[in-house]
Amino acid sequence: MTTVQAVILGVIQGLTEFLPISSSGHLVLFSRLFNVQESSLIFEVMVHVGTLLAVLVVFRVEVLTLLVSFLKLLLNPKQAKVLVQEDPGCRLLAALVVGTIPAVIAALVLKEQIEQLFSSSLFVGLMLIVTGVILYATERSKGAAKGMVKVSLKDAFLIGCGQALAIVPGLSRSGTTIAAGLFRGLDKESAARFSFLLSIPAILGALVVSLGDLLAGTAMIQTGAIAAGFAAAAVTGYFAIHVLLDLVKKGRLVWFSYYTWAAGALVVILHLV
Repeated sequence: MTTVQAVILGVIQGLTEFLPISSSGHLVLFSRLFNVQESSLIFEVMVHVGTLLAVLVVFRVEVLTLLVSFLKLLLNPKQAKVLVQEDPGCRLLAALVVGTIPAVIAALVLKEQIEQLFSSSLFVGLMLIVTGVILYATERSKGAAKGMVKVSLKDAFLIGCGQALAIVPGLSRSGTTIAAGLFRGLDKESAARFSFLLSIPAILGALVVSLGDLLAGTAMIQTGAIAAGFAAAAVTGYFAIHVLLDLVKKGRLVWFSYYTWAAGALVVILHLV
């Protein structure tokens, strides 16, 4: 992998991690386009760190609130139930924990099957088309006045099920979670913000899994490419978050459905001809 390829893949990761067009699907497709058969594991880890840094910077206020809430629960375990019911920060933290559970279960139970799907460009193309259908369906969801602090544990679990489905390549994590939030009655901005906050434990979980292999010595280290990919992912991820928040508030999430339909159809056609 050259430095130029690393920058391009880092930009793709930064954009697609947060824009509802599937980061895993695009990385599979572009890796094949560049004939990068197996990218360095440490490179994959670092571009994910870059996107994690982006979301932590954008949502630094919410992240600080979550850290304070975690300390409250840790120091007052006997009052945990009351804190979750009455404290907005603790309630949001509990919702994020519950929302993360479905993806953890799916990843543990279906790890081998999911890994096999990454070798099929046809499957990626079909799932991009499905992503478009999900995004288009949000046009019929007008949302409600339900803010993020009103997210119930049931809401969080169902949104988390959307995130669990998106572990397959080609199905957008942000697209499915935002759509699920809208269908559960969240207002547009709250659905997007909860989706982004839910990405924090998801990205951290992916990093923990990758670090296990990394410590086992399966990674090839390319310092220049790693640094370039990390920086590209962090910067583009930062701007992608702001762009998507603005588009979701304006009700333009459906725009991405046209892109994913076109991209998915092109991938399917190229696979079949």
